Amino acid sequence: MKKFFSVVLVSAMVVLTAFTGCSENDTSNGSSQTTSKSSDVQSSAVADKADFDSEEVEKNIKITPYIYDDVSTHYFVAVLKNNSNQACTLTIHLELIDKDDDVIDTETETINAFAPGTEVAVKFNHDKGDEEFARYEYTLLPKELTDYQCVTQDLDCKVSTDTDKATISVTNTGNLVAEYVQYTALFFQGDELVYADKDYVVDSDNEIKAGQTEKAESLCNKKFDSVKVYLNGSAY
Repeated sequence: MKKFFSVVLVSAMVVLTAFTGCSENDTSNGSSQTTSKSSDVQSSAVADKADFDSEEVEKNIKITPYIYDDVSTHYFVAVLKNNSNQACTLTIHLELIDKDDDVIDTETETINAFAPGTEVAVKFNHDKGDEEFARYEYTLLPKELTDYQCVTQDLDCKVSTDTDKATISVTNTGNLVAEYVQYTALFFQGDELVYADKDYVVDSDNEIKAGQTEKAESLCNKKFDSVKVYLNGSAY
């Protein structure tokens, strides 16, 4: 069963709802949650697989969408929070739809291990030179977690900022090796998203080992006054 989020474009820059995340000097976990404790997340992340209910998980995934533009590209960012008590693998599908209700572009991304109580951000883009869209829709497809283990609940994130960058420091407080950890840094001017940067924060083995801290710099050439950072990673 699919869950749709449809948004009508009202301007070139839209910010639809408020956000939470790992911000400057924030020591919340790397999933950018601000209210749940890691111990609570860990206990619910190991729920009995036999109890997995995709429809219930769908109902409890909150999505906060943003759009921003540069000279040649529309950028779509979705912040997702898993408010269910089930870990899952989540596929998020974006469709751009024109004024005649025809789909003109599609993008898909999969979050391998989405722990309950955590947040993640995904970023898509659409070339302005292509056919223009009138609205867009997100479809969420959660599946039972089988091939991966959750780690984001054990990633502690600290962020410091300078005039043109954010320095992201991530510590793995868990026992598993976190693989291919990506950050998505959202730069805001007031409530407006002005830039989103996505890259890896890992060691030379593409990991953050247990007890290890890795750092990355996220550059931004736009004026900003706050940064939120969301992490995405998994273990085997």
